[in-house]
Amino acid sequence: MTRELRFRQVHLDFHTSEEIPDVGVSFDPDRFVSILAKAHVNSVTLFARDHHGWCYYPSRIGKPHPRLARPDLLGEMVRACRRSDINVPIYLSVQWDERTAREHPEWRVVEAHNRAVSPDRDDESAMNQLTATWHPVCLSNPSYVEYVIALALEVVDLYRPDGLFFDILLQPECVCSSCLARMRSRGLDPARSRDRARNARELVLSYYETVTEAVRRKDGDLRVFHNSGHVYRGERERYRWFSHLEIESLPTGGWGYDHFPLSARYAATLDMEYLGMTGKFHTMWGEFGGFKRPVALEYECALMAALGARCSIGDQLHPSGALDEATYLAIEPAYRRIERIEALLDGARPVSEIAILSSEAAQAAGRREGIGHVTRTDESDAGAARMLLEMHEMFDVIDLEARFESYRLLVLPDSVVLDGPLAARIEAFLRRGGKLVLSGASGMAPGASRFALDLPLDFDGGQSELCPDYVEVLTDLDPDLVASPFVVYERAYRVKGRAGSEVLAGTRLPYFNRTWDHFSSHQHAPFRERRNESYDALLQCGPVAYFSHPVFRAYFRSGQPLLKYLFRGTLGRLLPERMLRVSMPSSGRVSLMEQTSRNRLLLHLLFAQPQLRGAGLRYPDGRLLPVEIIEDAVPLRDVECLLRLPTRPRRISSGYTDEPIEFSYANGLASFRVPELSVHEVVVIER
Repeated sequence: MTRELRFRQVHLDFHTSEEIPDVGVSFDPDRFVSILAKAHVNSVTLFARDHHGWCYYPSRIGKPHPRLARPDLLGEMVRACRRSDINVPIYLSVQWDERTAREHPEWRVVEAHNRAVSPDRDDESAMNQLTATWHPVCLSNPSYVEYVIALALEVVDLYRPDGLFFDILLQPECVCSSCLARMRSRGLDPARSRDRARNARELVLSYYETVTEAVRRKDGDLRVFHNSGHVYRGERERYRWFSHLEIESLPTGGWGYDHFPLSARYAATLDMEYLGMTGKFHTMWGEFGGFKRPVALEYECALMAALGARCSIGDQLHPSGALDEATYLAIEPAYRRIERIEALLDGARPVSEIAILSSEAAQAAGRREGIGHVTRTDESDAGAARMLLEMHEMFDVIDLEARFESYRLLVLPDSVVLDGPLAARIEAFLRRGGKLVLSGASGMAPGASRFALDLPLDFDGGQSELCPDYVEVLTDLDPDLVASPFVVYERAYRVKGRAGSEVLAGTRLPYFNRTWDHFSSHQHAPFRERRNESYDALLQCGPVAYFSHPVFRAYFRSGQPLLKYLFRGTLGRLLPERMLRVSMPSSGRVSLMEQTSRNRLLLHLLFAQPQLRGAGLRYPDGRLLPVEIIEDAVPLRDVECLLRLPTRPRRISSGYTDEPIEFSYANGLASFRVPELSVHEVVVIER
């Protein structure tokens, strides 16, 4: 039986240069576990080997840190945690191994273009050798993979960990001598990015399989996770070799507060356990002396719990080996909160009536052939998820292997084109009474020159020559929409409705595009006085709504609330009777979970206000990003909730206090009011 995945974990980073003396000299096992226990931590990821390539135990395979004051620092930590019933998964860095990169330069990644993990524009040295950054080792070298396996097996033999966390599986498009030979042997052309990407993906998948099989032959109950920094949507074959998922998502570290919900709502559909991973840092990994406000950690962990995840908070151990007490004072309120409601979290699954058919997942087939590149945030997926989060809708994020019939409505954001089999599945979904929202190229055949579905729409195969254009709402879609035309900063597809469709919003064209020889005012040209007759902005064809603009990407980029209201009004027409309504601000977050074993629903309500602070920090990948933080949380009072249920609930209560919540029930709706919400409340609905 696979070992337990606990709810209150710390990921204890420990990447220590060989130039730093007396490593671990101040480690005190009793103090170590005392601080963890006071912070309600019951699992901690401990380090066997770091990004510098040094081991923190007397390894016969790798090289112990040359300035390690306690020869078996890892073993002392493991033994102390075992005595205090704290689980100990163990960490091994893989592709970032600076010592090996120095000693075996022939194993290093040679990218097709000279760039580093942390670019330095002033460094013109070959392979960015003079940049203070990690220089990855390539997985195409069998000797290196065998070395990683030998280290892992040694750790399992010595410490019997609860799991292994293999970090940094980020194989780039490498053209080292091993990769060149491998590509040639498989008929791939190293000069083509597509073939390099295919080679890189094959190497990562082969690594997952080889390493997981090796460690499970040693210990079949071991938890195994390989961190590639992203939960890839639509590539379930990756996760055959994982026992669970760990969703790395540090809101202040460039991910933002809406990244985790998008990934978690996909992870929830994979029938795997998963945990969320944030950090105690003000910015991101590797920060000493950076502290997040305790209330931010409370919110972030409550959000993980609300979306079915266990919790993990990243910390970084000082080279002395002494835990920082201030850090664990900040963690304590979050994990005290999670501990109080753990009985409500175990086995809980999302209840959703809407699904986003992920744009990233729809492009997965191309990635298997080396076409396309995955970024941390697919803008169309993220824009759709952000809209639904702000509207407090119950939704999942799904891939092509999901059962469409589990949902009442599917959203295909911006670029989900349909081949024959997928078009047939969508048509079957519509015949069974499902509803569909399309935007941009979604719903079209590959190549986006025609619709793959039989819809009363005319499409000439192109996009508007004039951009940006304007949307003019023609019906009472939503009370927050304006009567005037409003601008959309994305290019529309020239789609026109015919008999059998209803135009909900038309378009107004600008007088001209802005160029050097004709422009007007500071930005784009104003709209013409007459409505455009060549294409429409929003059409409804029975159970299908179509937006001619890629509205979800547009919302992600511009944040224009009118686009969200346009979508909200459209949902109201397609699904007039939805599962849940709550009186919360758009920054509030809501989820509905079900514990079938206890025959109860769990309504999670969260509220805190993220704010942008500072002009921006330079991150290790070279980007300049503002820091998004939560400094304080103002309580909400008297949150009204309407929940559609087939029968009257037996009891409704607070998950934190067990105090009953008064409710009424009529016409299939349970109506109740949550008196106060401070960061998080979980309402227990017993059926």
